[in-house]
Amino acid sequence: MATTPVVLIASAQLANTVATLYTATRVKARIDKLTCTNEDTVAHTITFHIVASGGSATAANRIIHAKSLAAGECYTCPELIGHWLTDGQTIQGFADTAAMVTVRASGIEST
Repeated sequence: MATTPVVLIASAQLANTVATLYTATRVKARIDKLTCTNEDTVAHTITFHIVASGGSATAANRIIHAKSLAAGECYTCPELIGHWLTDGQTIQGFADTAAMVTVRASGIEST
C-alpha cells in the first residue's frame, strides 16, 4: 500500500450553497488539516459534511454546523481532522455568504 501526502482541497472560496470540495477516488484518504479563513470584515458561518458515495449532504452526515467565524478569523477545524474517507466519499461544505471564506485541506491518500 502506497501512502502519499496530498492537498485534498486547494485554496478556494466557499460557495453559499453546499458544494463538493473533495472526492476520494480509488483511494482511502485522511484529513490531516482543514482551515477556513474569513476574509470579510463581518462574521460568517461554515458548515461541512462527510458524505457517503452517491449520497447527499444531510443532518445525519454533518460534521460542522453553522460554526461562526469572526471577521478575519482563521479556524483549524478539529472536528474534521483525523476523519477517513473511502472510495467515493466526499467532503462537502458551504458558508452563509459566497466568496468570503477561504478553505484549504491537506492529508494523505492510500492506494
